[in-house]
Amino acid sequence: MALIIVITVFGAAFIQGISGFGFALVAMPILSGITSIQAAAPLVALTTLTNNLILCIYYRQSFDRKVVTHLLLGSVLGIPIGFLALDYIPPGLMLIILGLIIVAYALYSLRSPAVPVLKSKLWTYGAGFTSGILLGSFNLPGPPVILYGTSQRWSPETFKGNLTSFFWVSVAIVVVGHGFQNRLSADIIRQFLMAVPSVMLGLLLGVILAKKFDPNVFRKIITILLAIIGVRLILSGIYL
Repeated sequence: MALIIVITVFGAAFIQGISGFGFALVAMPILSGITSIQAAAPLVALTTLTNNLILCIYYRQSFDRKVVTHLLLGSVLGIPIGFLALDYIPPGLMLIILGLIIVAYALYSLRSPAVPVLKSKLWTYGAGFTSGILLGSFNLPGPPVILYGTSQRWSPETFKGNLTSFFWVSVAIVVVGHGFQNRLSADIIRQFLMAVPSVMLGLLLGVILAKKFDPNVFRKIITILLAIIGVRLILSGIYL
């Protein structure tokens, strides 16, 4: 299992380095499939915190402080709801829900419809709140914030800067929550320390190669793979 963890976090970090998001979308379904959502959630939270810290430093001059603050205010309200779901919803049902979220997001991404500009601040808070729920339960804050960011027509640098800043702070809150709920066991810490070099290497290669080829083509390939993983999780949850 150690080798699978190392390979998974390397691939997830590589994808995030190229596109600015996607770490948890790749890592969470694979790791929860080989262990459980309850075991994968704190490990993915710790590794996500690490890679987003690195990206925050890299994009430190490209984020909009006001937008990120509004997203975080919404997220803080949603995270406790996600924690409750993690504690009280049966594992099989959690896998099915996670799979459905990933498949829905993959299908949406493949269609690439034009998202209307969302001007009201309520959309900002709503995106943060929904992301907080998904973050607390599945470590998957990405889809709502990605869709919101797409609607704002941000530049690629601002898009990556806003997302990584939001993810880093919100995931830090989740890691603290996992600590209070005694989910950061010695095994989780050991697996995290083992995965750190792979996270750093994957990010470095992703950031370097992001300038060498069309990230949209790469993203579509990954999206198809995510859809397959999502279907696998749904079937696993049904037969659990």
